[in-house]
Formats: sequence, structure tokens, C-alpha cells
Amino acid sequence: MTLIDTIGGSRRWADGSMARSHSSKPSTQGGGGGGGDPPQRRTAAGGADDAGNVAAAQERVAMMATVGRPGAPSSLTAPIKGPAAKMPLREPNNRHILNSIRPKSPAKGKNTIVLPGTDVAGDLAQISAGHATWNPTSNRYKVNGRTYAVEDTGTVIPVSGPGFVDLSRPAYKVLKQLIGSNGDIDAARRALARDPAIGDAEWRSALDVFQHHKSYRGEA
Repeated sequence: MTLIDTIGGSRRWADGSMARSHSSKPSTQGGGGGGGDPPQRRTAAGGADDAGNVAAAQERVAMMATVGRPGAPSSLTAPIKGPAAKMPLREPNNRHILNSIRPKSPAKGKNTIVLPGTDVAGDLAQISAGHATWNPTSNRYKVNGRTYAVEDTGTVIPVSGPGFVDLSRPAYKVLKQLIGSNGDIDAARRALARDPAIGDAEWRSALDVFQHHKSYRGEA
């Protein structure tokens, strides 16, 4: 049978019969023969097919994999222990910092000197971020090979490690005299010549440290 024309959206065949009219609007119902767009896949809110939730889940997995590794997000680091959890830490007193020692700096039984170039500020930042080892028995932190005690005020005391040097009370006295003499070693020797507590060993210890001081003249 031959289709000869269309009228108002209906088709008329050669024998005069009319084909059933079809709407030009595509069906929105799902099904096999409607001719419309395929039905969209629906997922429950928050389901695994939600792209945002998938991305969030992947991010959580990636974050969990970094726990305990250097550079992990601060929210995943171990809790801060010791005094640093309660107060901000302060750098050591000037009597410990070589280029800040003055002739009137108090000498004690043990005097730990911080040599120039030692990153004390960096150590304190790591302690405050929870990256140091806290020993509750000795009440001390250890970070980057250096050990620190903490006073009640939050001021840290250098104890031992790279960049720290211990001086006895007499050797510290020699160091202060060298600093007060502006690096004039002969003048410092004359000033301490009558001190019975100061011998060759104290001079050697003090001069080993003084060589790192800003006023050292290269005479030792």
C-alpha cells in the first residue's frame, strides 16, 4: 500500500484509510518503544553514585593514608603533650644564646650555650605542633636530636644536642670576660689572672665557644 500524503499529522494511504495520529511530543515515560530520551538514573541522596560523595570518600581515604607520615595535616597529628599543650613556649634566656650573653649574665653550675645557626625557633615550632617526643619522667622534649626542659613560665632551657655546648661556672666566667673585653684575649687574661678557680682547661673550653662569637678576632 502506498503512502500518498499526510494531513494534520495523520497519514493517508492510497486506499483512503487513515493511519493513527501520533503526537510529535516525545514520551517522557520509560519503556521500550516510546521513542523519547532514555530515563535518567536516579540514586538515593548521599548514595555511592553521588559524584560529590564519591570524591569526599576518596579524599577521606587519602587523608587517612597520611596519618603518622611527615607533613600529615595538623588535624591528624598526635595530641600535643607536656607544657606545650597548655601554654606558648618561649625561646631560651639570653644567658644561653652566645651572641646575646653579657658580662653581667648570671653564671650557674651548668651553663648550656646555644651556638649561632642552631634553629631553636624551628624546634619550638615543631614541639608546639606535636612533632617532638615528650618524656614525662624527665619532663623534657626531644626534637631534631636536641633536648629541652621547660620552666613554669614556658621558657625553654637547652639541655643537650647538636649546637649546644656545656660550660662550667668558671669557664662561663671566662667566656663573659672575653665578650666584655670585645674579643681582646690578652685583656681578658689579665682581668682573670688572679682567679684561682680558672685554669688552662677553663680557658680552652671558653675559647672553643668564643670562636663562634661575633666579636672573635681569630687570635685564639
